[in-house]
Amino acid sequence: MRCVHSSILFLAAITGIAETGGVTPAWQKAFDAWTDKDAQQIMSNSPWAKQMPMPAAGRPAITVLEPGANGAPPPTASLGNPSNTTAGANMTVAGNAGSAGPADPTGAHNTQQTQTPSTVAPETPAPEPHRAISIIWASATPVRLAVLKLQSRPNTPTEGEIERVSKQRENYVIAVAGFGPPDNDTDLAALAAQATLAVHGKAPEAAETCTYRRIGSADVYFFRFPRARLPISLDDRQAEFKAHFGQAELKQRFELRSMEYQGQLAL
Repeated sequence: MRCVHSSILFLAAITGIAETGGVTPAWQKAFDAWTDKDAQQIMSNSPWAKQMPMPAAGRPAITVLEPGANGAPPPTASLGNPSNTTAGANMTVAGNAGSAGPADPTGAHNTQQTQTPSTVAPETPAPEPHRAISIIWASATPVRLAVLKLQSRPNTPTEGEIERVSKQRENYVIAVAGFGPPDNDTDLAALAAQATLAVHGKAPEAAETCTYRRIGSADVYFFRFPRARLPISLDDRQAEFKAHFGQAELKQRFELRSMEYQGQLAL
């Protein structure tokens, strides 16, 4: 389905959350009354589009290595010998407490008593923000209509285009954006096998396929679940999507009763 793969869909979804405020939600309006802002709201902050923080296991780890010089063992004290300098022969000696250097040849370890306060305020770098994860029920009619709305601008979508994107698809398609691109060890078939869609009282259904696309600046994974294997109705109340990206587990619930569009459940 080409329109679901549009770069507009996911670029709009991850560049910000549209505020609803006290305004009528876009999905409660007639499509011909939608604005661009309405379409962006559906794809970024609606019953079909959720954003969540990056799971802790998916965040990059930071490893700090502090070996001694020339293969010497790491220092036993974080400050080493405070009376030593960091020039000359001292650069070849590990920072173990008690080591002698050119500024302390006798090993007396006397610290300098004269203090000169610094006039430069220390800089505190801002922590690197963790990327948000966008989870979008991409096969839902309102999402596909939102894509059509943004693709068509400044023109008005034709009746034929509206009818085409409004037809129910054979698969539920859930898209995930925010993780990095697959590496050489990534097995998309394994990602699909570990991803599930479930409703209460029924066995979880594994994704049939998982595909990846680089769309604009976003890395997007599409999970497809055959609709015939897992019929979902309003009586099911909630649907839960789960996926694993390495050690990171992704879990998102969708409230089915809020996912109605024009009086019908839109999945």
